[in-house]
Amino acid sequence: MLLLVALAVGGLIPIQTAANSRLRASVGNKPVMPALISFSSALFFAVVATTVLQGNPMPQFDDGVSAPWWVWLGGAMGVCFVLGNILLFPRLGAVQTVVLPILGQVVMGMCIDRFGLFGAPVLPVTWMRVAGALVVLAGIVVVLRAGKRPPIDGDAAGLELWLFRALGVLVGVGSAVQTAVNGYLGTIAGSSLHAGEINLAVGALLLLVTVLVTSPRQLARRPEPGPWWMWVGGLVGATFVISGATLSPLLGTATTVIAFNAGTIAAGQALEARGAFGARKNPLTATRLVGLVVIFLGVLAVRLL
Repeated sequence: MLLLVALAVGGLIPIQTAANSRLRASVGNKPVMPALISFSSALFFAVVATTVLQGNPMPQFDDGVSAPWWVWLGGAMGVCFVLGNILLFPRLGAVQTVVLPILGQVVMGMCIDRFGLFGAPVLPVTWMRVAGALVVLAGIVVVLRAGKRPPIDGDAAGLELWLFRALGVLVGVGSAVQTAVNGYLGTIAGSSLHAGEINLAVGALLLLVTVLVTSPRQLARRPEPGPWWMWVGGLVGATFVISGATLSPLLGTATTVIAFNAGTIAAGQALEARGAFGARKNPLTATRLVGLVVIFLGVLAVRLL
């Protein structure tokens, strides 16, 4: 049952991306404002959940513990993840927006394990794990080659297409950094839920400053009407953070991450196959399905071998 919950939570991520991307169109087509709305609402839900589950929403840092400067990177990497997905979704489609960051997560995750970065324990990077990363790369290549469809206005093409794909991989690198930083922060802030609060608060503050500097009028602008689901990005973000903090101790970190990835891959393909939540419709083919399965098997190898 817990595995099914983890799969369902992972399946929410493409919906969050689609919601934030659609919200962007209703607030002047600038990516920072929907990200600010998403982070602010996620912070509210996280504070409520932490209060209910922990009894105190305020982080409880141990006396005498000096937090390294990089503990604040989690919020910045979270901002990059949300902004990156908002930019990628309308240009690459749901599936590429989902699978490209997985490559960045896998590669950066192995670097963090190998060198014990951001307070993570040093873990050996075996040849089997390296082979798993190469399998992930092979699966992504299959998905990209099998995912071609007639171009639609707004699609990235040529050099721009590859730049957006590179951005997708970098988004995954930032996501791996965020996970490691939050893992360490949870050990000194009282709990993983408190770490999630700090993460979201830092992200919301960075986005607020960015909006005030670049386009302060956006704060007073009334969003144009749109579908109800464009407002669920923050709720999904908070659900993901809380679920990760709750499920990891019960299932183990590796199993939780694998289940999240599996749910995300499946939901991304379902959205694109049906054209749901504003995704560009692109039917599932047998070759593409094989590529998605290969990606999942590669992630499985990296996490467990």
